[in-house]
Amino acid sequence: MRRFSRMVARLYAPAPVLVAAGWVLSFVVEHQEALIGAAAARRLGSLLALTGVALGLAWASLASWRLYLWLRGMEQGRCPCGGLLSRPRHKHGQHYRKCLACGEKVLLTPVPVVGD
Repeated sequence: MRRFSRMVARLYAPAPVLVAAGWVLSFVVEHQEALIGAAAARRLGSLLALTGVALGLAWASLASWRLYLWLRGMEQGRCPCGGLLSRPRHKHGQHYRKCLACGEKVLLTPVPVVGD
């Protein structure tokens, strides 16, 4: 898989998972009519499905926005391979961002503050 394809897959993978989770939860809740009542089960099931779709759409929209910024060169950082970087992470006393294309950890350097 090429680097760009891998990066796009990592950006957009959670969106269909959120939609599927909403549908599965909707199915489970709608079949619990004995516990919460038929009308409440249908309403809650519809609400869960709608919430899953809305969260998936929001995730895909944010991923599209990050990809747009990266393509325009306006993203905050780039990996040496040219890939888009993930959110900042902290592990073992180091702050870093992981490349979505190659998986390399790019260390974050603190910005020097100049005093007046």
